[in-house]
Amino acid sequence: MTPDDAQPLGFEDAFRQLTEIAEGMEKGGLTLAEATARFEQGMKLVQHCNHLLDTAELEITQLRDSYQRPGLTAGYQNNSAPPPFDYPPDDDETYEDEENLPF
Repeated sequence: MTPDDAQPLGFEDAFRQLTEIAEGMEKGGLTLAEATARFEQGMKLVQHCNHLLDTAELEITQLRDSYQRPGLTAGYQNNSAPPPFDYPPDDDETYEDEENLPF
């Protein structure tokens, strides 16, 4: 991605380059060879960005999993939180003017 591939290209820089390539192609005026070369460069940048995003997602998932307390969501499908409890309405709680409720 860099001239000598000495330093890996960060996501922000790769995305910026990809945006510049897309804008340049949208303007037009390129020869077929230039457009093809830029398209190829853009696809390499897309692959690089996707790789960086996949890596970041994996790291976030691993961090999240390492900080979860064991048994916190045990017994719930897909480690989701339990559904909220639906409290039944109180029979003795009535309002004379329901249109002017406080909520």
